[in-house]
Amino acid sequence: MAAKHAHHVALTAAHSQYVTRQVAKGRYASVSEVVRAGLRLLIELDDARTDPTATTEPRKRGEA
Repeated sequence: MAAKHAHHVALTAAHSQYVTRQVAKGRYASVSEVVRAGLRLLIELDDARTDPTATTEPRKRGEA
């Protein structure tokens, strides 16, 4: 997916190694996909904190 909004993100060495391993394993196609997956989880967590009655089902890909 082409980025609509590009941002530069600085990672610690440990985070960078983790992201690199995830892409190398084929779990994600790119570093951007790993970051987007993490952001989706944060959004779900924030939603749950804001509205404890909100569904715990994962969002569909592309939502958020």
